[in-house]
Amino acid sequence: MEIRPLTDRDSVALLTLVQGLAGHHGDQSAATSDTLTRDLSDGWTWGFGAGDPLIGYVLMMRHARVHDGLRGVDLHHVFVTPSARRQGIARALLTRAEDDARSKGCSYVVIGAHEGNSVARDAYVGLGYEWRAPIFWRFFKRL
Repeated sequence: MEIRPLTDRDSVALLTLVQGLAGHHGDQSAATSDTLTRDLSDGWTWGFGAGDPLIGYVLMMRHARVHDGLRGVDLHHVFVTPSARRQGIARALLTRAEDDARSKGCSYVVIGAHEGNSVARDAYVGLGYEWRAPIFWRFFKRL
């Protein structure tokens, strides 16, 4: 399966997958093809897609541990359509994302999962990710 960089031309197809991920978690997506085009074209996010048409994707954002002098990547989204799961596609997407992070001089990646999503937790631990319980609170303020 070819894993290739996503471009703003993938926004319409990517939107369907983003909505699929939101639905998987019982969330509503407010993303549009225009917001995805914006974020992919200006580098706010970047990532990789699997298949033509797209059946999976990973989206990445910059991350930092400034107090440690470290640069990293937040693997913000990872999703594979239900019919294409358990075929190694997510693993291939994550591997490509990790390789990309290394090429950018990053020394770590972070990824999150909804609390209670033991399938994701077990998959990430199986791929060598260290499971860390939250050590600080996060707050949100709409601007």
